[in-house]
Amino acid sequence: MRSLFFLFIVHLLALGSGKAVFKNGVSQRTFREIKEEIANYEDVAKAIINLAVYGITAEVLVVASFDELQRRASEARGKIIVYNQPYTGYEKTVQYRVQGAVEAAKVGAVASLIQSVASFSIYSPHTGIQKYQDGVPKIPTACITVEDAEMMSRMASRGNKIVIHLEMGAKTYPDTDSFNTVAEITGSMYPEEVSKVEVCAFWPRASQSGGHF
Repeated sequence: MRSLFFLFIVHLLALGSGKAVFKNGVSQRTFREIKEEIANYEDVAKAIINLAVYGITAEVLVVASFDELQRRASEARGKIIVYNQPYTGYEKTVQYRVQGAVEAAKVGAVASLIQSVASFSIYSPHTGIQKYQDGVPKIPTACITVEDAEMMSRMASRGNKIVIHLEMGAKTYPDTDSFNTVAEITGSMYPEEVSKVEVCAFWPRASQSGGHF
């Protein structure tokens, strides 16, 4: 099926290369232009197939913001985008984790890796919710440690070519009940004072976010 499809496309383009396509008497794009556009999809299609069978191996493009990604969109096709965004507060910075895959896919990337959204790191990735968008390819995405994102940023700034082999085993489980844990611990120094501490801990089987802390 796949072979027949590609043979048909190649045969069609070979017959009409350079000739304008007409619709309702209006000249459309030439077959040559269509052929060039399809050729641009080859690296993306190859990477997606590789993910399903072998994982993804692709060159990295490191960016520090969505704006930089747009400016360098011509470099992004077929690559793994690494977001090394500065931490400017959780509400603003978390958008890279939530929307990072969508924005990377829009410019033809095959995967995205996001610097963990945290103001402090001890080589500990911080994961959480992430969204896809209808009509945009659902490329794989994951969080990496602040240290690894910074390291790749330094390597890229020196002109080093970075290639990553990415294999992921993430799964989405059915919704299930989750529970809260409430505890009271009396302190030894100020036992009469009360301090409230909230800890967010979604475990993989209890959340589609894949677990985060």
